[in-house]
Amino acid sequence: MRTAIIILTVFLSQLSMKTYACDCESQGNFYKVSPNSDLVALVKINKYLTFKDIYDSPTPMSMEVEILEVFKGVDNRKTVKVWGDVGHLCRPYLNQFSVDSIYVIAFQKGEKGSEFGHLNETENDYSISNCGEYWLKANRKSDTLIGSESTIELNRLMGLYDRTKDLTPADFKEIFQKALDFPDLQQYYHTDFDSTRKQVIIKYFGDANHNNLQGVSKFDRQVIIKTEEEIKKEGIKNYFGLGDWVCGTNSVRMQLYYPIEGITLSLMFKKINNEWTITSNALWEE
Repeated sequence: MRTAIIILTVFLSQLSMKTYACDCESQGNFYKVSPNSDLVALVKINKYLTFKDIYDSPTPMSMEVEILEVFKGVDNRKTVKVWGDVGHLCRPYLNQFSVDSIYVIAFQKGEKGSEFGHLNETENDYSISNCGEYWLKANRKSDTLIGSESTIELNRLMGLYDRTKDLTPADFKEIFQKALDFPDLQQYYHTDFDSTRKQVIIKYFGDANHNNLQGVSKFDRQVIIKTEEEIKKEGIKNYFGLGDWVCGTNSVRMQLYYPIEGITLSLMFKKINNEWTITSNALWEE
């Protein structure tokens, strides 16, 4: 009789696991599923945090990811915790994500901890759905993103989530003022032997108009924007061009090139506590 009870208990346990097993249809590729996600971000997998033995193998249950750039949603934290599957949550097992690798992931908000899922999960954490193409691995050499269904150029994906239209004139002013005042750039102005360089000119870009940079000044002069045609017609040599511009949620990546000096300045801005802050930079000469 006792043997029968044990067999029945095991049977019911297995039946329960099957009952709660994840069963979902794919919601589509990354282009289709990511717009409905709570956060879409370029992230680095820093480390696994917690583990559970599944089939006698330690499987990561949670991991810490570093937010490099936000494309959709708002989260100003440097790192966040992400929870994976326990076998029935319709999430990927986190050992699919390699530590120190870069991904673009469409995240869902975490859930309140429970015995059905993770006891320590909170609504301030994140999870990833397994019901579609919710993550892409970055190939930094080719700037491409590779998923189970798609291969996407990183710049193309950034364009999909471009938030430039959300920037106010005050945002433009603060970003460009800090870029032109960047300490490592000052040595290249050479206004001591060419006074015409005191009038800083930026070549027209995108949907910009002549009022976008109102209030941005350098050497006590208003910075002005000119079209490529105007620059050629007037024979202007000392102008700045915008080589790259990617605007996400509370983040801007820009490149300013200065042809007369053969330099390019790359800056990454993040809006922290309502102030635009340079979080990374690089300057190189041709």
